[in-house]
Amino acid sequence: MSGVLPTDACKAEFALLKNGRAYKFITFKIDEKAGVVDVLDVHKKTDEFTFQMVLDKLPADEPRYLVLDWEVENADGCQLSKIFFVSWVPDTVKARTKMLYASSKQALRNALEGVHLDHQCTDYDEITPEEFNTRSGIGK
Repeated sequence: MSGVLPTDACKAEFALLKNGRAYKFITFKIDEKAGVVDVLDVHKKTDEFTFQMVLDKLPADEPRYLVLDWEVENADGCQLSKIFFVSWVPDTVKARTKMLYASSKQALRNALEGVHLDHQCTDYDEITPEEFNTRSGIGK
């Protein structure tokens, strides 16, 4: 089983997140019938945001990719923004689907030039604000 490639929409929406800061996060999903990774949903930066909204886009029984513009404040009070690429593949997913997402991940990741950090999650305990703060270099 070989991976699938991202659509042009993936790159275009990511550019809006990275350059235009239009989005807080973007979720992606593999469309097996079309044989592509495509944009599933975007969350505008101007909309209200809680971390629960990110979790709500990650089903317990289906994989997703997520790009998140995570903002933190360092010890000097400076605002920092780190763009994370998150691979969400719950343990409950069938082996065939896990393999498809694993083999497609790098093609999408490579298409999204400007991502700062990668994070792979299989459980909700692994995707928390504290985890993103720590990986951003803030917190313990």
